[in-house]
Amino acid sequence: MALYIRLLSNDAEDFVMEIAVNDNATFMELHTYIQKSLGYDSSNMASFVITDNDWNREKEISLMKMNEEDEDILLMEETTLKEFIKDKKQRLLYVFDFFSERAFFMEVFDRRKGEIKEPELLKKEGAPPEQIAIDDSFTDDAFYSEDTGNEFDEGFEELDSFDLDNIPDDY
Repeated sequence: MALYIRLLSNDAEDFVMEIAVNDNATFMELHTYIQKSLGYDSSNMASFVITDNDWNREKEISLMKMNEEDEDILLMEETTLKEFIKDKKQRLLYVFDFFSERAFFMEVFDRRKGEIKEPELLKKEGAPPEQIAIDDSFTDDAFYSEDTGNEFDEGFEELDSFDLDNIPDDY
C-alpha cells in the first residue's frame, strides 16, 4: 500500500512537503528520506509520535532508546509504517529538533493500492525551518566578550600557558 503524507510546520508557515512512501517501509527509512530531502543532519536525535485526531500523543517511535527503562518507546529501524498508519487522515508528529521540541505536523492524505520503489518527493514549497533552533540570547559573546569585562573572562588568561604534558600520572 502506498501512503501519501503531507508535512507542515508552525515555524515556517509557507512550508509544505508531500511525500509518497510504501507502508512496509520502516520509520527509519521515512526519517532518513525526510532528513535527506530537507538537507538536515540525520545523526541528530529525532522521533515520530503517533497522535489522535486532536494531536494528542499516543505512541513514540524513536531513533534510539535513551535508557533501558524506556520500554514503551519503539525504535524506528524495527517499526514499519503499516503497524501504526492504517487509515487515511492518520496524524503524527515528526520531532526533528529535540532540544527545542519542534516538530512537523504530518497527516496521511491518501492511501493507494500498489507499491512505490522508493520514497518519492511529490511537492516541496517554501523554506523548511532550520533543523536546530539556537536561542539568540545564548551566544559565546555573552560569556567571552573582550569589551564587556564579563566576569567569565577573568582568570582564563593563565590557561593559555597550561601544559597538559606536565600533569602527574596520579592526578
